[in-house]
Amino acid sequence: MLRPNDLLDAPASFLGRKVEVAIVEPLSGPETPAALATVEYGQIRVQIPDNRGIDLALVPATFRMEDANRYRTKFDRVITGPVLARGVFESDEDLARSLRHPAYVLRISSIEPLQLEAPVVVRGLADLEAHRADLDRRPIVYEGVWTTGFEVSSLDGPIWLTPARGMTESGASPPRQQGRTKERVRVTGILFARPGASYGHLGSGRFELLASRIEHLGAP
Repeated sequence: MLRPNDLLDAPASFLGRKVEVAIVEPLSGPETPAALATVEYGQIRVQIPDNRGIDLALVPATFRMEDANRYRTKFDRVITGPVLARGVFESDEDLARSLRHPAYVLRISSIEPLQLEAPVVVRGLADLEAHRADLDRRPIVYEGVWTTGFEVSSLDGPIWLTPARGMTESGASPPRQQGRTKERVRVTGILFARPGASYGHLGSGRFELLASRIEHLGAP
């Protein structure tokens, strides 16, 4: 089973082949049937936080590269992640020339929800650093101090915290002070920790945590 970065790091090895890809990265697409009915373009972008400058989109099986209106082709249902996707990996050279960076699609033959493992409890930054490669793209639980403000979403410093679609919360944040909020939180979510990568605004984070749940625990 592959990850999106496996395809993008060595595209020549997979072009034109049917692949099976586990996608825990955020997907940008309509969230409701009503939104799907009105959206103009049907591709669903895979938002890969540690492979910027390369486009990867999920497209329906009826997508044809020779069709000038190919990106108006829609899926017949709402697709939300994480997903296990099977399909043919292709390069869109025309789009790549327009964007001035590589552009790939996964022409979907089947797609289903991806069953995630139970979250791993990570006890602080030292634990995170020590097991970085093993924890990449796995569900974790992490407790620390979250600082938010203008272009800031920092958990214990080097972790960039991003709310996922449909994130749940419990408790309440303290009032902002000088434009920022600082609080203790317990976060459950997918960790992105690719060795050598940077995350968040201007690459200010060494990790990114895509939060499916945040528990507000009060002042630090």
